[in-house]
Amino acid sequence: MLKKDSQYFRLGLTLLTVIILSALFIVALVNIGIVFEAFKKIISFFSFVIWGLVFAYVMNPILKLIEKLVKKLLGRTNMTERTVNKLSRILGVLLAVLTFLAIIYGLLAMVLPELYESITTTFSPENLQKYYDQITGWLSRTLQGTPLENWLVENDPLRALQEWITEKIDLFSTIGSVVSGAYDVGKGLLNVIVGLVVSVYLLIDKERYISQFKKFMVAVFKGRWANKLFEIGRFTNRSFGGFMVGKVIDSFIIGLISYIGMLILGLPYALISSTFVGISNIIPFFGPLIGIVIGGVLILLQSPSQALIFLIFEIILQQVDGNFIGPKILGGRMGISGFWVLFSITFFGSVFSFPGMLVGVPVFTVIYALCTEAVNNSLKKKNLTLNTGDYYSILVVEDLEQYEKEFGEPTVFYSGDTFETEYDPDEDFEFEDPEA
Repeated sequence: MLKKDSQYFRLGLTLLTVIILSALFIVALVNIGIVFEAFKKIISFFSFVIWGLVFAYVMNPILKLIEKLVKKLLGRTNMTERTVNKLSRILGVLLAVLTFLAIIYGLLAMVLPELYESITTTFSPENLQKYYDQITGWLSRTLQGTPLENWLVENDPLRALQEWITEKIDLFSTIGSVVSGAYDVGKGLLNVIVGLVVSVYLLIDKERYISQFKKFMVAVFKGRWANKLFEIGRFTNRSFGGFMVGKVIDSFIIGLISYIGMLILGLPYALISSTFVGISNIIPFFGPLIGIVIGGVLILLQSPSQALIFLIFEIILQQVDGNFIGPKILGGRMGISGFWVLFSITFFGSVFSFPGMLVGVPVFTVIYALCTEAVNNSLKKKNLTLNTGDYYSILVVEDLEQYEKEFGEPTVFYSGDTFETEYDPDEDFEFEDPEA
């Protein structure tokens, strides 16, 4: 009988584990649609916990700032250190939550009244008739003198479209859709409220929860792997936190510049359009386009010429942001190409909806960095070049050795300690090989 610590027992256990995991991977790959749906349901079930973690992460910098100030003030009193720490934590969490809620309320108070006014004004019966007359007049002028002119007069396609929509809309299905939408909105609001309560508990006793998590990691993994996971966590926090804070600051500046510029140019809906531009700017790549389209449509319904001015102004502003403001705040590019930015936004957005679009780039950047580091470690063990450009023209692996003989030591973009050119989100980022 094989002993548990024998070489053959460990080998057999490893092979069995590999076979089971491979079979599960193949089954999951074949049923990828079912797996994604199950995963989304699990995420939806624990969405209040996810909201709580997000709120706690966002409010933690505010908490630390307030807590530091309160400790400094209470430190001058005769209170014990334990009492000072407890009071500063309670006051810090309370003020952090109030600050967070005040920011949200301020945004809603600015946007909702103007949004309501713009919608009621834009879709009033008088304006709808005005838009209809403008469109039919444009069609008449465009098609004048063509064979389609008589057809336009006889058929009136806009009226036909209106009648078709009226006939096809089912009252009961519309009511069902409204009820279903209201249920989803109510469920989402409930998750957000419960998530806010969860975030308070997390912030009040955050050190204990972090300690419990680290204790679990140490118990489950060997020391060198636990150290690596701790290091990955610190790197993730630096990259993710730095990106999100930088993006929020950058978006606030862009929204403010957009608002001031629209006021100077005399454009309508300046506040609501600038708010959408600023908020959507948080989403990398095509996020700014969302805000520009929303603001452009609102202005277009009132004045096409002003909509054109708005479009030109926002395009110039986005160029300034992409080339000067953004890199200055974020400290350069994220370290991944535009293709991977688009992929990360699309993938995480399809799985996690709008929140996935917000966090997709920093999350994928961390994954990209870990994969790059693993590849570089493997190449170092094989004594092969780490310069990506050296692999472009090779036909076989032996071409790399021939390259070194002819041209000497190649330029290395990874020094073994930090990512220098391909990726450099934090200069002290370093991973030790746990097997070394």
